[in-house]
Amino acid sequence: MSPVAQTLSSNAGLPPDSYIYKIISTASRQDPLTYTKTDQLAILSSDDSLRYLDASTLKVLPDGVVRKVNDKVTCLGRANDAAGNIVATAGRDGSIRFWDSRSRKKALEVESRVFSLLH
Repeated sequence: MSPVAQTLSSNAGLPPDSYIYKIISTASRQDPLTYTKTDQLAILSSDDSLRYLDASTLKVLPDGVVRKVNDKVTCLGRANDAAGNIVATAGRDGSIRFWDSRSRKKALEVESRVFSLLH
């Protein structure tokens, strides 16, 4: 068995004392188990931001930082689009927000009515 060697590293432009919750590929897929080559990664971090990185260099892409995606963000996942253009974030603010990786803009928002009534 070969030893593992680090080939790339990045701080992803995160502020000090931040940490990453999750990293996902935004590669398109042919079916639920077959993905194309990953050229872009999406990362969710404790500073409530969504960042898009080049997968081969780990550098933040131009306009690749979306700030304040949720208040006290907790979750990142792929939406069920084959092209991989939409990712979803959720936070303790009771909202699920869907982000288009091409425009870096919010595509849809779903808010919990129960959360709104309690706060």
